[in-house]
Amino acid sequence: MRIINWSIAAGILLLLFLSGCFVIENQYSGLPPGPWRAILKLDPVPVIPNPRGEPLPEKVNLKFDEVSQGQLPFNFEVIYDNKEAFHIEIINGEQRIRIEDITLGLDRQTAKDTVKIEFPGTDAYIRGIFEENVLEGEWVVKDREDYAVPFVAYHGQAHRFTTLRKTPDMDVSGRWEVTFGIDTEDSYPAVAEFEQNGNNLTGAFKTEQGSYRNLEGTIQNDKLYLSAFDGINAYLFEGKILEDSTLIGSFRSGKHYKALWEAKPNPKAVLQ
Repeated sequence: MRIINWSIAAGILLLLFLSGCFVIENQYSGLPPGPWRAILKLDPVPVIPNPRGEPLPEKVNLKFDEVSQGQLPFNFEVIYDNKEAFHIEIINGEQRIRIEDITLGLDRQTAKDTVKIEFPGTDAYIRGIFEENVLEGEWVVKDREDYAVPFVAYHGQAHRFTTLRKTPDMDVSGRWEVTFGIDTEDSYPAVAEFEQNGNNLTGAFKTEQGSYRNLEGTIQNDKLYLSAFDGINAYLFEGKILEDSTLIGSFRSGKHYKALWEAKPNPKAVLQ
């Protein structure tokens, strides 16, 4: 006589029933789709020389408590064209840069998924290991000597600098007369234009040598932050609103250039 274990049979029937009720989601062949927040970890800012004996930012409390110093954030989105192929769009304000040259592989030493993102028209790329919704590696620019910057990106994050919403001390929208290199003998003029909407801030700096455009960031109390990244260039601006409604700040271009700047509002500011 065959003995039937009705509890086991009932369990099997239940599993079969449930398996017919659920649909397994499609597994993507590459990076998960949607928003990503990336950070370039620039070298720590060294002690800045002061040949003219003028006040430096540390003397006027130019500190950025809400944002980790030396970290340049930017955003990108992973978009699938079909189940197998996807591209990346780097976001700087209203600008979107489409990147299609993406290579997936496997790291033999770690047995983890690897991603290489190459930027069109340049010899720059991002190479990293993807694990648990985090892509970590480095940004490399081959035509610059010893130029590799640590990089990390987090899936599902859409903010740029911070999620804080501190009330801005003032609206900085408009045109500003700027001087770069205020701590050196080689200062030079610039013009800045900002557009502020609550805590959101976009802008551009124009100099005689060129422009830093499509900057996006935030303003929190008396601090402002702006950044832009296009694959070959990485710009980071940090600033502080002073009591006289002028600005003082720092500028970094990748890890190879640093400068201090000051600005005063001037709706008629132009480069001579």
